[in-house]
Amino acid sequence: MADEVTIMSVRGQVVIPKEVRKKLQLKPKDRLIVYGEEDTIIMKRLNLPQLKETFEKIKMISKERDARHGRLSQKDIDREVSAVRHAR
Repeated sequence: MADEVTIMSVRGQVVIPKEVRKKLQLKPKDRLIVYGEEDTIIMKRLNLPQLKETFEKIKMISKERDARHGRLSQKDIDREVSAVRHAR
C-alpha cells in the first residue's frame, strides 16, 4: 500500500484514507487513541471490548472473594490502599 496524504480541517478532524481503513478494518464509531511527539502523530485502535471483558472478570473475582470471605469494609479498603502507597 502506498503512502497516503490527508488534510486536517479547521476543527482538527482528519480523514483516514479508505485503503488504510480497509486494511485495518476500521469502522465508524471505532475509538482511536492518539499520541503526539515533536512532529509525529500515532493513532492506535482502542479496543474497548477488551477493557469491558477485563472489568467483568474483575467483578466476578470480587464477587467470588466476597462469597468466600465476606464483603470488604471501607476501612479495610482504606487500610490496604494506605499500605500500598507507603510501600513505594
